[in-house]
Amino acid sequence: MMRSDTSTDSFDEDLIKENDYVLLYIDDKRKYILNIKTGNRFSSDKGYIDHDELIGVVYGAEMKLSSGTKAYVLRPTTEDLVFKLFKRPTQVIYPKDIGRILLKLDVEPGKKILEAGVGSGVSTAFLAKYVAPNGKIYGYEIREDFAKIAMRNISLLGLEKYVEIKIKDIGEGVDEKDLDAALIDLPDPWRVLDVIYDALKPGAPTVFFLPTMNQVIKLFDELSSSTKWVAIEIEEIIERIYEAKKNAIRPKIRMIGHTGYLVSTRKILSM
Repeated sequence: MMRSDTSTDSFDEDLIKENDYVLLYIDDKRKYILNIKTGNRFSSDKGYIDHDELIGVVYGAEMKLSSGTKAYVLRPTTEDLVFKLFKRPTQVIYPKDIGRILLKLDVEPGKKILEAGVGSGVSTAFLAKYVAPNGKIYGYEIREDFAKIAMRNISLLGLEKYVEIKIKDIGEGVDEKDLDAALIDLPDPWRVLDVIYDALKPGAPTVFFLPTMNQVIKLFDELSSSTKWVAIEIEEIIERIYEAKKNAIRPKIRMIGHTGYLVSTRKILSM
């Protein structure tokens, strides 16, 4: 297929290579992740393009499919890769909530973070990206099948060296100490508050993700009656996506109304 302005007068890291992931953008409804392999072909209802045509092309270039339809080769974001590549047998935390969690936990390179309830590894992947290159995520998951899927997913992004998942009920204890933060995605987190407390550094933040208000109330009662936690906050993040068309910008008719509640708190030294 013909290339349209695919100048390679760029650094090597800006050029598509074999085994790279590429986001092929045709339109808002047609966005595909390709793992570039010599000899492979991508096909859609809008036409096809051979992977060989993409090797050596600069990210951001316009390409033409076999039908003449324009397509753009973009460098995928972590969000693109996670939500298009990951196998997800469990409910996952949505991007709108993950963004807030990253801020509340003050995630940055070098941090060591506890995660309870790894599930499919979606949140784990985002945490791992931001603690790299010298931090670590210590995940606890009671189901071996979920743990295996999570590690397989995380490996797709090359983040496995920043993650250690243990097949263990966190209620039995956390092996690590002096951790910088914790993300808890369990149906009954009040059961493990003392375990989490013992694993964290003084002052460390913790975020609990809970789908129902009944759980929030029970957790709040436990936290607020304890002398080990302060700065308890309860949030719900509402996201409203807009339909962007020329002369017709308006909210989309459908939206994700509720995903869950975020309860955050900080560890203090108990008197």
